[in-house]
Amino acid sequence: MDFQTLQAEVLRLGGSVQALAAIGAALRLRQANEQSHPAVQASLLGAVDALLPGGLDGLDQQQVSAALALVTLGFEDAMELFQNPARPPAWVIQDPVMLQAQGQASRQNFRKILELASDRPRLAVTLTGRFLDVGTGVGAIALEAVEQCPSLNVVGLDIWEPALAIARANIAASPHASRIEVRSQDVTQLDESAAYSLAWLPAPFLSAPAAEMALDRLAVALAAGGYLVVGTYALPTDQTAAALAALRIVRSGGHVWDSAALEQQLGVRGFVDVETCPGPAVVTFVIGRRP
Repeated sequence: MDFQTLQAEVLRLGGSVQALAAIGAALRLRQANEQSHPAVQASLLGAVDALLPGGLDGLDQQQVSAALALVTLGFEDAMELFQNPARPPAWVIQDPVMLQAQGQASRQNFRKILELASDRPRLAVTLTGRFLDVGTGVGAIALEAVEQCPSLNVVGLDIWEPALAIARANIAASPHASRIEVRSQDVTQLDESAAYSLAWLPAPFLSAPAAEMALDRLAVALAAGGYLVVGTYALPTDQTAAALAALRIVRSGGHVWDSAALEQQLGVRGFVDVETCPGPAVVTFVIGRRP
């Protein structure tokens, strides 16, 4: 590629960065119930309306917060790649703002599980038992679970201490803290049998060998009739977007799974009623039940 073509492409992509920034700015103002400087406000709203027909009308505060978390994650992840292109694959995020943003976005995963349970009676039964939240991070999914399901108790596992420190503070501030236990534990070292009615595994955050070991442990840890929900990223059909998504997953120390491979992994471990379901946003669920 010659320099002039590269220059034109960089400028074009820079416009996409500005577009995301405008949406994020509007969301931030909406969340705080504030307005920008009068000289800027109309232009900002005009830009957002041009990008998103209808603007942000109709969003409630929960949806505004979730959308803002996604924008924050996008910027933070891009900046980390830009500043540290040579580092080896690993989970390295320590910024509390980014960890909290990612956690808040992850709440959508449990909300989707609730939606799936609405027409799957056997899955619905598991919401009154004991839920294992693997990779609990800042405890957002665990908190969402106890807030939505008054008969559910949660155990959250993670090994990333910067996130666990935030999780403990988040949970301590919750009126439901007594129903959540957080452990600094690697899921590949889990040694419990028939202890949980429901388990969540975010597969893209684990290497392929670690994910397979985790599945071995979870197959034993789930009680008869218990459900495993494995989340993975649904790679975009656009080739460029898929390449960028794969880059993000691999740099974080994870593995790019497809749903067929995960279905096979659950099947060989004895899970039944295995199926792939659309999750929230860019997530796909592969779920299965212990017989």
